[in-house]
Amino acid sequence: MRTSCVEINLENFEKNIKTARGKLGDKKILAVVKADAYGHGAVAISTRASAKGIDFLGVGIVEEGIELKNAGIQTPILILSQELEERVEEIVRYNLYPTICSRNFLDALDREGKRQNKIIALFILLDTGMGRYGLVPDEFIYFLKLIKKMSWVRIEGVMSHFPIAGVDFQFTREQIENFKKLIQSAESMGITIPIKSLANSAAFLTDKDSIFDMVRLGLILYGISPLPDKGQNEYLPVMTVKSKISFIKTIPPGHSVSYTRSFIAKRPTTIAVVPIGYADGYDRKLSNKGWMLVKGEKAPVIGDVTMDATVIDITDIQDVKIGDEVIIMNTSVTAWEISDAIDTIPYEVISRMGKRLPRVYI
Repeated sequence: MRTSCVEINLENFEKNIKTARGKLGDKKILAVVKADAYGHGAVAISTRASAKGIDFLGVGIVEEGIELKNAGIQTPILILSQELEERVEEIVRYNLYPTICSRNFLDALDREGKRQNKIIALFILLDTGMGRYGLVPDEFIYFLKLIKKMSWVRIEGVMSHFPIAGVDFQFTREQIENFKKLIQSAESMGITIPIKSLANSAAFLTDKDSIFDMVRLGLILYGISPLPDKGQNEYLPVMTVKSKISFIKTIPPGHSVSYTRSFIAKRPTTIAVVPIGYADGYDRKLSNKGWMLVKGEKAPVIGDVTMDATVIDITDIQDVKIGDEVIIMNTSVTAWEISDAIDTIPYEVISRMGKRLPRVYI
């Protein structure tokens, strides 16, 4: 197996589910497993989530849902955004739950349901402020009336999404109130909505009023809070990225390191090569900014991160040998720290850890 790897602690994942469940009581949980479960391995994570009683799994595209179905996953799978009409045959054939927010896609589902002789349970996505997918509020009643007249589709749920939960409380509050009003308008028409879902991880941590029938939890189940100052101590990190030193040498003052000569040694410098690079998801913007842990001590990244390798400075760390373990990300080099260094978000850091890195499940 390759020296560099991503270690996934499934026991911590289970504990995070238990912690969230303890706060939610009988509310449903959808575990977001899109983007290969944020880099954790969708099949392994979904299998464990299903075994722990997760109510729904959320994927981003049809292929992700099919992968889970082919792996034998029985838990209901919701496609979190609307797909193209050309995908309806697969959506219906694999019994995936589609999300709808357009007339053409709704009509295509109804026709395909008739063709396959299946009634399709769907989720309506409302745009209460995200400004991406979703029906604007004025369209909602029109779609409810359409669905009432159709024979091959039924409403399983209605959901919306927060763009800035846990940060802009006023805007989030407005979204919650608008969502409530839209649900009430549906109920006044005699339409039953089995599952109402608004809260994501950030809202779950900060606003109980955002919790309806089901919460959609992603980052927090992987042990990373979407808010750096909220909930981090309650949830256990699931992913550790590690490697081993493959080469060591000492360079003299004035010697450069890596492409572009962005690092010039000012003293005799002992460098170590770590076989992980930007092709593995270790961002090139960490050049001369990042650090790794060697023997529990910080070793700064020096020079440009390359496709397959990164150089670190181990001058001040004693007794380092080829083959020594290097921690690239864990509780001491966190996804938040890495994301802050390159001006991004933890979601990107963990989901970009590539397929070249073997997943080791413990």
